[in-house]
Amino acid sequence: MRPTATFLILLTLAAGCDQTRASSPRAASPDRAAASSSESAASVKTSTPEYRIRASALETSGKVQFDEEHLVRIHAPSTGRVVDVLARPGETIKPGQRLLVLDCPDLGAAKSDYLKALADAERADSALHLARDLYDMKVIAQKDIREAENDYRKTLAERGRAASRLRTFGIADDRLKDIGERGDSETRIDVVTPRGGVIVERNVTAGQVVAYGTSDTPLNLFVIADLSHVWVLADVYEPDVPKIKLGQPATVTPPCCPGERYEGTVAYISDAVDKDTRTVKVRVAVPNRDRALRAEMFVRVSIATSSSRVLTLPQSAVHRDDGQTYVIVENAKDTFERRPITVGASLDGSIEVRDGVTPADRVVTTGSILLKKSAQ
Repeated sequence: MRPTATFLILLTLAAGCDQTRASSPRAASPDRAAASSSESAASVKTSTPEYRIRASALETSGKVQFDEEHLVRIHAPSTGRVVDVLARPGETIKPGQRLLVLDCPDLGAAKSDYLKALADAERADSALHLARDLYDMKVIAQKDIREAENDYRKTLAERGRAASRLRTFGIADDRLKDIGERGDSETRIDVVTPRGGVIVERNVTAGQVVAYGTSDTPLNLFVIADLSHVWVLADVYEPDVPKIKLGQPATVTPPCCPGERYEGTVAYISDAVDKDTRTVKVRVAVPNRDRALRAEMFVRVSIATSSSRVLTLPQSAVHRDDGQTYVIVENAKDTFERRPITVGASLDGSIEVRDGVTPADRVVTTGSILLKKSAQ
């Protein structure tokens, strides 16, 4: 009996120790759950939905061209032989800079005509003064005075005609006096540019003979463009033409650089439809940042046709599960609710929210993955 009693006592003590060890983990689990909940709440970030302007855009293709309003085509002022070429393609030039030297026989003839006209005008002026003096002394009749005056007016007209011809060679008025005083009959002329820019085309070499007025489309000796601005000609199909208005903003994107965007505005809408493509040409004026847009380059064009004010959330706040789109909303501190929403189009990292939340709601944007199970 005594050994049996001792065994029972030991068995009872062992069972008590096992129960104490088993209850210890269960007692600690609430502390770990609380710590885990605090860590989740600390990792959660919320924000309120905000209104943004969403622009509806028309997407099409286009081609880059030089800005014709700032383009200069240099032609030969007269038939002659090119003595020297002073500018190179790709060179940036200033207004009035010399481009080439041209030897023009016609220039020599024009200067000779001008010198002769000057001499005739001086002689006619002297004859008129002499005639007036003789008339005052009653030596000649009044009709002689009138003839002298007519001759003088004719010489003035001829002098003006000869001066105008010299101006067609690019000779300024301040040089006409110098030509008359020095009796200049030089046949070489400097061809200068009226505007600054970049030489994008050159079709002349030293020793080449260039002609003037022999064709309806004369040869472009130089083409000079202002590359700080370019035109983009976009093709818009007939049904979309009513959406396009002058002054609408447009975005141009080169296929080679999808991340690069160039902002411009609609400057012109053609009044004719292309009979082959059934499209209308729309011209977009674009500042050419870093001169990256080049003539004849194909680009993508996005024209903003309208805009609206929409409520948006960051993409990270929106979840999709079992065909349902929802967000997690903070109702109170550390209290979250799973709320279905209706979404629209994406907008630069955000998404339009049409229904389900208001600007007053606090929506979880970061750490919501930790709350998916706990949010009701």
